[in-house]
Formats: sequence, C-alpha cells, structure tokens
Amino acid sequence: MLLNRERANLVMDRHGLDGLVAAFPENVYYLSDYWGPMFLMSRNYTLYALLPRDESAPAALVMPGTGVYHLEHCPTWMPNVATFVTRVAPKTPRDFEFSTEELDLDQPVTAVDADTPLTPYPTRLGAEMAPRDRQLLDRYAAHQGRSEATSTRALARAIHDAGLTGARLGFDDPRVLGWLNDVGQTGLTGIDALNVFKEIRMVKSPAEIDLLRIAGQRGEVVLDGVIERMEVGMPLDAIGDIHARLAAEQGCRSEWIIANIRGLATGVVEAGELIKLDSVVSYKQYRGDVGRSVFFGQPDSEILRRSEAVSRALEIAYDAIRPGRSFKEIVDLTLASVHAEGFPGFVIAGPHSVGLEHTDHPTSVGAEMPGHHSLTFEENMVFTLDMPYHEFGWGTTHVEDMMIVRKDGCEPITSMNTALRIRPLKA
Repeated sequence: MLLNRERANLVMDRHGLDGLVAAFPENVYYLSDYWGPMFLMSRNYTLYALLPRDESAPAALVMPGTGVYHLEHCPTWMPNVATFVTRVAPKTPRDFEFSTEELDLDQPVTAVDADTPLTPYPTRLGAEMAPRDRQLLDRYAAHQGRSEATSTRALARAIHDAGLTGARLGFDDPRVLGWLNDVGQTGLTGIDALNVFKEIRMVKSPAEIDLLRIAGQRGEVVLDGVIERMEVGMPLDAIGDIHARLAAEQGCRSEWIIANIRGLATGVVEAGELIKLDSVVSYKQYRGDVGRSVFFGQPDSEILRRSEAVSRALEIAYDAIRPGRSFKEIVDLTLASVHAEGFPGFVIAGPHSVGLEHTDHPTSVGAEMPGHHSLTFEENMVFTLDMPYHEFGWGTTHVEDMMIVRKDGCEPITSMNTALRIRPLKA
C-alpha cells in the first residue's frame, strides 16, 4: 500500500477535510495503488480515487467498466470499485457477427440499469470458454450491476456510498467539484487541494521508500553508465539516447537527463570543459534523481578545490539535517559551508522532496510568491539537496544524491560520491 494513511489523516484534519478526491494520475495511483492504461493514453478524468477521512467509510476507485480486467494485473486495496459504461451494449449475448448499427452508439445515455453489461464485447455463442475467458467473465460479473453512465456520475455515487454527500472535500483539480454539483451533488463543498496532496506525499510510507530506494540506486547505475560511454565529440543530444537505453536495461524509464556545458545543452562533449549531468529515471512511477559533474582532461587546481568544497559542505549539511529543521536553515548552512570550504561564489542549494514527482512537496502556485511555503524536514521524507552552479566565464557543475530523513539523521539511498568524474583523454 503506497498510501501513508496516518499522514493523510493528519493532513486532512489540519485542513478540516472529510475526504480527498484525486483526478491527477499520480494522486489516483498514490491513493489507490492502481496504475493503468488510461493514464498511459492521457485519458484524464476517466479515473478518480476517493479517500474518506473516516476509515470505516468505503474508499473508492472510479474506472471504466471495460477496464476492470486490468485489476487482475494491478489490483487496488480500495473496497469500492465504481464503474461507468463506455458503450451501451445489448443486454443479452449476441452472435459475434452482430452489426454495431443495432447498438445506437450515438444515443446520449444519462442512466443505466443493473442489467447493463460493463463491456460491449460480443460473446461467440456455443464456443467453449478458455480459462482466460472464464477468468475475465468472472471479473466483469464481480462488478456487474452498479455502473453509471459517466465517470463523474460514478464518482458521485461513490461519494454517496461513503456518506459524504454533505462533506467538505479536497480536490487536486477543483473543476471536479463543479462537475459533481452539475450531476446533483449540490451539498458538497471543497477546496483546491493540489498542495494538500503534496503535503501528504512528502512523508513516505515504507512501500514508497522501498520503491524510491530501487529508483535511486538504479538511477545512479544508469548515470554511471552514461558517464562511462561519453566521449569527446559526442553530441550532447546523444546522451539522452544512451540514458534511455540504460534505464530500460535497469527496468526503469528515462524521464530526462540534462547535459550542459557552460549552461547550454547544445553542441558536443568537449575536452577541458566542465559538464553538468542531472539524471532522473522512474521505477513504478517513483523518481530516482542523481547529479554529477564530468571533466575530460586534466582539471586545474581551482576546479578541484571547488569540487571538493561542495562535497565537504554537503557532508556538513547532511550531518545537520533532523526532523523539524527548516529547508531555509539547511540552505543557509550549506551555502555558508561551501563558501568557508573554498568556493566563495556558490549561490544555489535547493532541497526538494522526491517521490511520484521530481518535486514532491508543496510549491508556489497561482498568486503565491516563490517560497510561500515554509517547509521543514520530516521523518521518512526522501529528498535531494540540489547543488547546481553556473558562472559566466568559468562553467557549469552539478551534484545531488537521494537521502531519507530519519529520526536521528540522514540515511543515504545513493552513494554520495560527489567527486568530480575525471575522464582521461584518449591518445
């Protein structure tokens, strides 16, 4: 179970919410454990997840009736699977050669009855059912009889079943509240909970930490492999292709790799230039985020001194992080340490939570000013301390590792090997 239920309850109480409604894929997945084809197709608003604050009320996953087959592969813990029909099919089995013209597919439907099949697929009469046929028919039968005509109506029914028709709910997409009002749920009130979801997700469950550990460690393997395969003269664009191939070999997906020389991602790998690499992969939707700096040739003493200063400052920062310390405190400490260690011009140190998104904590949106949220480190948060740097006339560098905040300090997920990666020039 991905959901940190204790954390979710605490945050819902803090915001005076009776429940949460997720429409965004990462939040549906987080609440329900379900990830399916509709997300891959960007068919948004065909799936929702409802989490009541009252743990005795039925949590619900809303999905197309035709899609319940995928629960065999990716089940949900939620007891209520609220379905809607995507086509109204005949109520009796039809020969496989029936004409779709008989189905009147263009006729608007606002309600369906208990006999309406979840799927319009025909049945070949008299055919012997294979084991997979019987398995799928049983799955459809298990969800038969409670479908609605649209996803919004299915969500409205799930809210009714949970006893929340007069509730105050948090929506990651506030438009959904208006759509629910339009189909009769006029007693609902709600708030924009985009950052409420991120506030919950900032503190990871044990299952999430396991996934993030895999994502981070495999992501570092991928980045190390990219560095090994880089050559002087290689187009910077080609690094992304290498990254994608190596991520796939690790059972991950390449989200991106930023390869910069003097702040630009164009051109080729050059000798005698600092190269910034910022790599993100995902494993089962969870991000692995690692950064390193590379140099082809022999770096001068200033480059080496500055690289070592960043590594020492990061060690000081990690040693100081505890639950309850603010992001700002650690940023100030990190910058002061970098300056004191011999890199006086360093200007950016940015902690961010990592999870289902690269930045998995509340961020400034709408009219809020940057830095609107006063964030603190919390136990079981997974984060990186981003250290990008660019200096006109000198170059661009970057390092970062993934860490878990524990009660008495930080536990590294990745190696913390932030030393400059020096590649010798070929003879």
